[in-house]
Amino acid sequence: MKTPLTPLEAVLRTFAVHGERPALQEGDLRLTYREFAEATARLMALLGGSLHAGGHALLIAPNTACALLAFHAVPLCGGVIVPLNPAFSDEALNFLTRHADPQVAFVDAAHLPRVQGTLTELGIPVLVIGDGSDFLGRLSEFAPAPLTLPAGLDEDAPISVNYTSGTTSDPKGVMLTHRNAAINSMDMLYHLNLRPSSVYLHALPLTHGNGWGCAWTVTVAGAAHVILRDPADLRFGLSAEAQITHLCASPAILGPLADHPFGMALPKPVRVLIGGTSPRSSMIAALQAKGFEVLHGYGLIETSAVLTITDLSEELLPPDPYSAPKVLARQGHPMVYGGQIEVVSEDGAGVPHDGQTPGEIVIRSNVVMKGYYKNRAATRRAIKDGWLHTGDLAVIHEGGRLEILDREGDLLKIGGQAISSVQIEAVLYRHPSVREAVVVAAHDDTGDLPVAFVTLHAGAQVQGREILSFCTPHLPDYALPRRVQLVADLPKTASGKVLKHVLRAKANETADALRRERVAGEELGVRG
Repeated sequence: MKTPLTPLEAVLRTFAVHGERPALQEGDLRLTYREFAEATARLMALLGGSLHAGGHALLIAPNTACALLAFHAVPLCGGVIVPLNPAFSDEALNFLTRHADPQVAFVDAAHLPRVQGTLTELGIPVLVIGDGSDFLGRLSEFAPAPLTLPAGLDEDAPISVNYTSGTTSDPKGVMLTHRNAAINSMDMLYHLNLRPSSVYLHALPLTHGNGWGCAWTVTVAGAAHVILRDPADLRFGLSAEAQITHLCASPAILGPLADHPFGMALPKPVRVLIGGTSPRSSMIAALQAKGFEVLHGYGLIETSAVLTITDLSEELLPPDPYSAPKVLARQGHPMVYGGQIEVVSEDGAGVPHDGQTPGEIVIRSNVVMKGYYKNRAATRRAIKDGWLHTGDLAVIHEGGRLEILDREGDLLKIGGQAISSVQIEAVLYRHPSVREAVVVAAHDDTGDLPVAFVTLHAGAQVQGREILSFCTPHLPDYALPRRVQLVADLPKTASGKVLKHVLRAKANETADALRRERVAGEELGVRG
């Protein structure tokens, strides 16, 4: 016998088995799973008149109880949830609203004015959620719908469409299927070790890869969801009263906790999965010192978010106390159901496991997306011969452990030598004053030149030339940054990734200005 793989089957089990357990906490709001199930059933009834099987339900909201409710009710109605990060620009939100073809939209009251005109023009019914909406109160007007799996559920049908960015030039709406989400939940359950007694803090936006699948996985475990509306409030969300046991977050979200001036210690250990960008080993060590049990993962929205894991409980480490953060800074091995991950050279051959030879990461796995919504060309570029080509560069260490280097376009080629910006950044991070470091290439008459953009820890008093002198013994001459530019903040996407193209533009503007000054000086010398 074969039945569809979907996280919804386990969600319904939790509703039936764990009814009196805590399900959700947001501020003063507390719901048991019995109450959460009833609210889900009432929302399903509300959606019955506007959302058809396979129809798209747009969600534009920060983390809220109502947003989490939509993640459950929409697919149980047979619909597809389409979460858009409210941190996207107005232009992007309106463009993607059109591209997503929604039949209904959940929009947080604070963000409704940004997309109201487009939704009205398209004739899309809007369900206003968030502060002041009393959305849960209005649900009481509806008789609960039956809590069952949608009729004729196909495990290969999308459960969500997740846009990888707010770009309007080449929209990539990742179609993740019920099967993708079910296997992602199995991986996360095992590696996070989520249990009914767990308390999970949603520090990561639900709109980012469905909170790396945890919108459903936490419910599958029968664990409690604790909603964190603003990631900047993370230190308060980890208070002793909250009793948090688990969370997932990017280095950008966790950075303030790891910052050395911040003297927080956890009331009890918290298991944290870090991903999105590579954390520096010093950040990992600082988090461990505060009581975090650190896991490090890698993946893409196209792989249902997290795909690989480094977990010290799976590692045989030497007695060196400094080895653990260094190992955790790598991306490790595939999760238990992660599938096949290879690092290949340009001719498609696997690279040696020497920790030095770079190649592109390609993936064949049950968690790889169905494709990009209404973008067949992008799907063909990404999936070739049954393998997802990520564009990410990595090396493989002895024993098969993965370590990310860069995106293909971020590899620096200087003086005929190829070097990863990550390798230069790792040296910059050794300086005790450096909080964040990003290296990009500027261009001049001689080719690529590495330029570093650096933010400092609070109170640090150091100049760029001092940081450059610090790097000199640790890097070959060709890899030394030609400039170290100190900045207050780095430009980042809605999900916390650094916008390297913005930094490249700044680096090239400065390079052009310096070149003009040099040329003007040479001309002045000739005329003199």
